[in-house]
Amino acid sequence: MNRRAAGRAGPFLLALLALGGWTARAADHATPAEAMRSRLAEATLEVSFDPPAAAQLVREARRASGAVPALNGSQVPAALARAEQAARRGDAPALAAAGAQAWTALLRESYTQLERSLAAGDVRAASDWLVVREYRSASPLSRLNADATTALQDLSAGKITARQALSAVHSDLLDAYQSRLNDALRELRVAQERSFTTLSAENKALAQGYFRLLEAPYAAQRGPQAARQMTAQLAALPASLPAVQAALEGFRAAPLSELERNGRSAQVVRFLSLVPVEYARGVNMNGPHAVVTHEVEVNEARTFHAGAVSALSDIAPLLPDQARARQLTAALHALGGQLSPQAMKRSVLPPDGLQRQVQTLLADANAAIPADWRRTDANADLDVIRTQLDAVVAAAQDGEWTAAETARLDAYALLESGTEARIAVFNPDLKVRLEDLLWNGTRPRGLAALIREQATPDDFSATRAALQLTLADVGKILGTDVAPTAVATNAGIIVFREGLEAVLILAALMGSLRKGPLVRLRRPMWLGAAGAGVATVLTWLALQQTLSLLGRYGEKLEAVVSVIAIGVLLLIMNWFFHQVYWTDRMAAFQKHKHELTHAPAAWKAQWWGLAVLGFTSIYREGFETVLFLQSLVLQAGVTPVLSGTAAGLAAVTGVGALVFTWQAKLPMKKLLIWTGVLIAAVLGVMVGNTVHTLQLVGWLPVHPLPLTVPAWLGLWLGLHATWEGALLQVGALVAVIGSFYLAEGLKERELRRRRQGAALS
Repeated sequence: MNRRAAGRAGPFLLALLALGGWTARAADHATPAEAMRSRLAEATLEVSFDPPAAAQLVREARRASGAVPALNGSQVPAALARAEQAARRGDAPALAAAGAQAWTALLRESYTQLERSLAAGDVRAASDWLVVREYRSASPLSRLNADATTALQDLSAGKITARQALSAVHSDLLDAYQSRLNDALRELRVAQERSFTTLSAENKALAQGYFRLLEAPYAAQRGPQAARQMTAQLAALPASLPAVQAALEGFRAAPLSELERNGRSAQVVRFLSLVPVEYARGVNMNGPHAVVTHEVEVNEARTFHAGAVSALSDIAPLLPDQARARQLTAALHALGGQLSPQAMKRSVLPPDGLQRQVQTLLADANAAIPADWRRTDANADLDVIRTQLDAVVAAAQDGEWTAAETARLDAYALLESGTEARIAVFNPDLKVRLEDLLWNGTRPRGLAALIREQATPDDFSATRAALQLTLADVGKILGTDVAPTAVATNAGIIVFREGLEAVLILAALMGSLRKGPLVRLRRPMWLGAAGAGVATVLTWLALQQTLSLLGRYGEKLEAVVSVIAIGVLLLIMNWFFHQVYWTDRMAAFQKHKHELTHAPAAWKAQWWGLAVLGFTSIYREGFETVLFLQSLVLQAGVTPVLSGTAAGLAAVTGVGALVFTWQAKLPMKKLLIWTGVLIAAVLGVMVGNTVHTLQLVGWLPVHPLPLTVPAWLGLWLGLHATWEGALLQVGALVAVIGSFYLAEGLKERELRRRRQGAALS
């Protein structure tokens, strides 16, 4: 271990403070663990000068670890014994390696005890062990990840189950340890290049220790043999470093959700595009040479670059083209080398040269990252806004008032371009509060006023703290998320309703083809119906591909597709139209079938005609279904839609088996009516969510209701607190119900007219 190892204590202690009073009792484990770590770091610094003193420090580390009884049966004592022997010999590399082994062994034991505590339902013990952990390397664009802590709090409050809490803990910790493994491998490569033997030994041991924590998910994904091979390759480090990094490609211990994946993808592009903007503000040309004029701006460029690197590292294993992913990662790290303070002391890259490099990187990123991963992401914008606000405070503390004002305007411009319009839809008061904090508010003072008055750092810190809380509130209401279960239910209803109609059509067409020589004519109709099913699947795939190419339009695309889907749904749900449509359509089908089965046509022509009839009678239902489902996919992703589709298809298959195999007499008309009622409910939800999206993209005005609507109503029923949404939802349902009664009235009028005509005759 070296001086940087000692410095790692800072983020660890900050993390403990961030966990708050709920985990204060965890100090029983955290304090001895951190004491052990710090003594080992001090011993590594001392061993080259005073081996006995280093050995004494290792003994103090052993006493500290002994305060946690559970560690006595782990591999921590053996590693500490090796560390003491290395200290006595004055062997710095061996001491650094043993210290790293002790620390990662402690992390493994903490992880094991945490799992056992959760399995036993002991939240208190689990929280005690959770604080003995590692976090991802911190940066201004990567906030402290406390998902595991939140999960334990929710478990304690009864909001989630123990299994859900364990899943969140696994995801959080494994993500952190994989990040640390990658850090150790990168530092090992640098240490080898610079012939730092102690640092090499430490990072080799860290890499081995972190992989021990990841071994189970690695074996689950790649197989036990691959895990054993990885262990052997890690033992052969540093010579096997390329093989180790190649074996880790595509592996992710804690898979990202679709939302997280899309957020990271958007961050890569967003952060990278801001690097040359900030850099150009801090570097000017002095004749043929570039010189740094504002170090604060250059540091901002480095910060955004680091954010892009961090986001890319999360999604790189998931990218379809791993060769491109490696090239993009290497190019991004190479750019970081050029922006490092050491490199810029030797040569400052001209702003236009940096701009060209970033444009190339952005083109590579757009080629490597699928388009539907790069949809507009509000949370990515919020991360940039937070970073710009951090830059305001940092510049103000350094007396860089021009730079502070520039960063403030950057933050406001990004906020005004998208985020502000979103929050204005459903919380105008929050928009006003945010603008006050950015401009000339009084309680606390707005940033514009503070910069103008060149206020004290304490004043800036107070406003920044208020902005943190306000942006957290903004984050809670951003986006158009819907409940996955609600989407799956709606998808199942749509598939069942349209599938039921397809079954009814086939049953009606084949009803008279059950006897004698006519039975053979059912086969081409079945083949045509099967072809319609295949065509429906191909239509789904084609629309998915088309929409993925347009994915960068985000919510605008969702709005357009949803409006089209609602138009078609209103059309087929209009009961007056549907009665005419159903009667006329079935009459046309029956007439066409009669012509094919009774006309003296050639067998081949007759066969193809019936096949086409079977195809066209079913494909229309399939096409409508695909269109409706694409709207739901844009709202909630593919997974919940496919799960609902599977349930709907299972139900349709059951009804089809009853009708065609067992010749069951089902109340088809009643089934169509009841499923029509369910579709009307789906229509209401779709209208509400579509209006919400249209307002977010600025295509509909916003007039808030004089009441608060719970968030769950928006998730499940599409009910949002605007007059436009409420009135259009009611209007859509009134149109459907009204058209039914209109149709009934027209039928009654027609019956009366016929009766009167019959009486007169």
